[in-house]
Amino acid sequence: MYKVLIVDDEPKQREGLRMFIDWELYGFSVADTASNGEEALEKYRIHSPELVIADIRMPGMDGLQLIQRLREEDPQLHILILSGYADFEYAKIAIANRTDGYLLKPVDEDELIQYLHSIKKVMDEAKKASLWQDVSKEWTREAFIQSILSGAMDHDEFTLHEQADRLELLWKKYQVLLVVSAQNEKNDKNELIVLRRKLNTRFEECGRGYVFSHHGYVGVLLKEPLLEVEYDDVYQELQGSGGAEITIVLGDRVQELSDIPHSYTSALELIKLQFFFDRGRLLSGELLSKIRSHAAVAELGVQEKSSDSVEEHLYYAMESGNLDAVKQWIVEFGHTLIRLRLNEAEIKQRFVELLTLIYGRELKQRPELQNQCKGYCDQVADIYRVRTIGEMFKHAESLLQSIAPSSGEDTGKHREVRIMLDLIHRNFRDNLKLETLSGVFNYNSAYLGKLFKNETGEYFNTYLDKVRIENAKGYLEDGLKVYQVAEKVGYTNVDYFHAKFRKYVGTSPSAYRKKVGNE
Repeated sequence: MYKVLIVDDEPKQREGLRMFIDWELYGFSVADTASNGEEALEKYRIHSPELVIADIRMPGMDGLQLIQRLREEDPQLHILILSGYADFEYAKIAIANRTDGYLLKPVDEDELIQYLHSIKKVMDEAKKASLWQDVSKEWTREAFIQSILSGAMDHDEFTLHEQADRLELLWKKYQVLLVVSAQNEKNDKNELIVLRRKLNTRFEECGRGYVFSHHGYVGVLLKEPLLEVEYDDVYQELQGSGGAEITIVLGDRVQELSDIPHSYTSALELIKLQFFFDRGRLLSGELLSKIRSHAAVAELGVQEKSSDSVEEHLYYAMESGNLDAVKQWIVEFGHTLIRLRLNEAEIKQRFVELLTLIYGRELKQRPELQNQCKGYCDQVADIYRVRTIGEMFKHAESLLQSIAPSSGEDTGKHREVRIMLDLIHRNFRDNLKLETLSGVFNYNSAYLGKLFKNETGEYFNTYLDKVRIENAKGYLEDGLKVYQVAEKVGYTNVDYFHAKFRKYVGTSPSAYRKKVGNE
């Protein structure tokens, strides 16, 4: 419906015209009426009507003055004037001032309807033309942005600025915002439509930038950089309720049209690094600078634990049932891989290898875990589908907890020693070291060794050797060769095994096997 404002100083004429015809039948509605020119201007600014029907003769501001003022407000406004026979010459002047026509009083219904038909037709055509122009302009604006981002704009700087000015893209500052979601990455068209609609509402409708799609991403070319205080609000608004998890990144701020690709590239770089950050926040170019700064500090020669050392600590933390330590060493393992400059795919691969290795070691100790093999392996493979390193830490922790030996409810004073004894008896074949276990229990190795000696009466290494030799005697009694036995009980050097065996048994392994074989 097109809105109409009726202006006449005579109340009967004014209200009579309002009730004269069924305005809605012809595509119009009377928004309001006014009794003089000043009131007409005030109500015009309130209602923004498309058609004004005004008396030519009114006290104060007459019809001609009103027309002139209305034309200053809106050159495209449609105006019909009302006049008596005596005002015909006056009316001709009004017509010359681009009014759509005049109606003699008393108003003829058919004549008014005829005017309404013709005015509506003109307005409908203008509306269609304007709509098409807006759609065309939006399309060419997006195409222009896409061309800049892809480097396809090979025009000289003057032509580039001229085109940008025509498309209302010649600004003092620019910044690229990109949005990625799981569905977005799968080219889900419905998700792309929803994202564009949200971005349009948040940024384009209020004149803060223009939405575009490029190489599968949905983004906004921002007219002014997004303020940090807006980050959480923007993230929550675009995330929405029940929607897929999204990542929002902001490229660097730039001041020239030609630098827009740099802002886009820096945003893409952040997308590649999204794995390393927690969800639920917007990632900015400033954050990328901080990452580089931390990387530079890491290159100054800071000593880090080796990856193998972390793996060993993690295994024994799980073996001991120390789930807090399991969590700690999972995070440490991940951070070690980051410091080694591994990328997302490499880190996930190393975690899969770690979880598989630990399961294999546990399976040797506890054959009953065989029943969990398929389910465990399937869940390990899910590592490749997690979207952040934080999610991967939680997933790995959950998996290790599911196969960790029960630690019972032992809360005695020297619970750590009892756990160490259990570890020795179950893992004597491994390269067990007091230093490794001290890391698991978060104790100084000297203190832990003293605690072990006070509780058992033996030094840690002595107790470990005795357990190994005792198991070696069993293997020798089964008829295994000496080098095989040495390997099975954790000695890589056969001569060293000979020395240890003789020390604790009083004879060589060969002599012991021969003796028990003759008995």
